Amino acid sequence: MYRNSYQRGMLTVFYSVGSKPLAIWETHTKDGYITRFLDQDIKSMVLEIGGTNVSTTYITCPKGNQVLGITMPFLVMIVKNLKKYFSFEVTILDETLTRRRFRVSNFQSNTQILPLCTVMPIGLSDGWNQIQFNLGEFTRRAYKKQFVEVQKLKINANIRLRRIYFTERLIPDDELPPEYKLYFPLTSKGAKGKKNAPEPVSGKENIKPSSSQHTQMTVQTDTKTMSKVSLHSIKKTQSIEKSVAGGVEEDSEKKVVEENKNDIETQENKEGLDNQEDQEKQENQVSKENEEIEPSGEEKEDIMLHDEETAKGEKETKQVEE
Repeated sequence: MYRNSYQRGMLTVFYSVGSKPLAIWETHTKDGYITRFLDQDIKSMVLEIGGTNVSTTYITCPKGNQVLGITMPFLVMIVKNLKKYFSFEVTILDETLTRRRFRVSNFQSNTQILPLCTVMPIGLSDGWNQIQFNLGEFTRRAYKKQFVEVQKLKINANIRLRRIYFTERLIPDDELPPEYKLYFPLTSKGAKGKKNAPEPVSGKENIKPSSSQHTQMTVQTDTKTMSKVSLHSIKKTQSIEKSVAGGVEEDSEKKVVEENKNDIETQENKEGLDNQEDQEKQENQVSKENEEIEPSGEEKEDIMLHDEETAKGEKETKQVEE
């Protein structure tokens, strides 16, 4: 009945590649469509469910009144966000043999836990996303009961599907089988600043894993806790940014102070050198003036002779007067 048998603790219930991807699914369309085509991002066949009303266009698994009976607690869905209203629903059986439903949508704002149904919000990133849903954990948290099995799965519009599978545990990307990974085509090298067109996929050598290009998400039941964590993370990030900015401003201020200090020291040294040069110039000028005023050796002898003659004449004059 299932598309794949149990292998490595994984069971696929939908895979968009193949001749009959909806072999075990039942389709319902009203004012909508369910079609398969080539996705340009991954260059592979995908299934798209679209419609004007989310609740009237959907697929369910299995057909009729049958049940899946899957005991694996982890639901993993690889989907592409179409930026429209989207929802899906999982029906489980707990230890009291009571059927519970988990309904997840991107237009629900709050978590509501009812006796037989729990409604939860989900946010999708642009492009391809990986949704991981821990059914065992949510059954325990919402109803204080033990998860037993998955009975039905319902996917509503508007979404693009690649694969839906169940696992015993969350499997890291490096441990996933190659057929469970999403691949994007490699782009050719071209001129800088221009987007390159994807190369056609001809084999595994031309494709690369999409681990860096899709957002892995886990559905949250406690939106208040999630919002608090988000706000705390934002505040913490803002405080870190402020401290970093403050550190940068402080470093810039220190740098400016140091530069001003260096400029002042350089200016003082320059002024000191200028003063020293002026003082040396003044001393040189005074010495030159002194040199100019001071008579030479011959002039000194003439002055001495002139003084002697003057003194001798004054002496003779004095004797004559006596």
